Amino acid sequence: MSREDMTNPAAVRAACLFGLKEGMNHARPEVRVDQKGYVERPEDNLLGDLALEAFEADLNAGAGQELTGKFRAVHSSSALAVNCFAPLKTAGVPFSIGDHSGLHVDGFERRFPTGLPRAQSPHLDVMASGPNEFVAIESKCVEYLSPKQPNFSDRYETGITDERAAGPWYAEMMRLRSGNGATYQWLDAAQLIKHAFGLARGKPVKPVTLIYLYWEPMDADFSPLFAEHRAEIAALAERVAGGSPGFEAMSYPELWNAWDGAGDPFIGRHVAALRARYEVPAWAWEGVEWRNGRLCSASWLDEFD
Repeated sequence: MSREDMTNPAAVRAACLFGLKEGMNHARPEVRVDQKGYVERPEDNLLGDLALEAFEADLNAGAGQELTGKFRAVHSSSALAVNCFAPLKTAGVPFSIGDHSGLHVDGFERRFPTGLPRAQSPHLDVMASGPNEFVAIESKCVEYLSPKQPNFSDRYETGITDERAAGPWYAEMMRLRSGNGATYQWLDAAQLIKHAFGLARGKPVKPVTLIYLYWEPMDADFSPLFAEHRAEIAALAERVAGGSPGFEAMSYPELWNAWDGAGDPFIGRHVAALRARYEVPAWAWEGVEWRNGRLCSASWLDEFD
């Protein structure tokens, strides 16, 4: 493991894909995963007893044809979101994320048109609602390890003339279009800004928070790319503070730790299944083994005895 490997996006991504494939092989050893990390059927990519029918209509209604393509990847961010939240929807179990509590899953791959001509409607991976709010979740697995630059067509500047044009999301778009100041390499800020434009259109009846939920390997500290990604998230959050929708972010491991500490037996079992599948290292495989459904190293073994 060289320093160059830790800073090379392609090498880091490849290591993460290897880890996720190993997690799949452990969680569902009966499922065949090809060399590119794809399973044969979308249902092969699900946790435990989760049925395709619980979310199939939502994903088929989306524009990305998720079920016939990307959803079959063991590194699919859509499958990660479905595996995380669909069991809660099926069971009717409320959940919390950050300071947002009492939430119920409304659906997956929901469209929120921006109102601009010829612009593809943004799709949010998960929509949930509470007594006094909506929460929209954008899920990421390894996508952010492929560098990207923010890009907006002219119609985003000229076509948004309502109250959105006075908010910080629009101001951040204009800053990026001008090419002045810092930009983003790992975070897909343009996608999040377009999501915000869709969510804010038409003055929602309840406050909306856009939550960026992202996966990291257990040994993320080995590579500086993950810290750089987190720094870009913090920078965007600062720049759009006070805007509509609100913006927050957390990692999937952080979410699972919070759920595990809540003491709900159903959610505790669910978190154990998620960790068995997705809580894996990218590089630190020497001296690790599975204990009680979780992958751990020699230094962690005592807590699993």
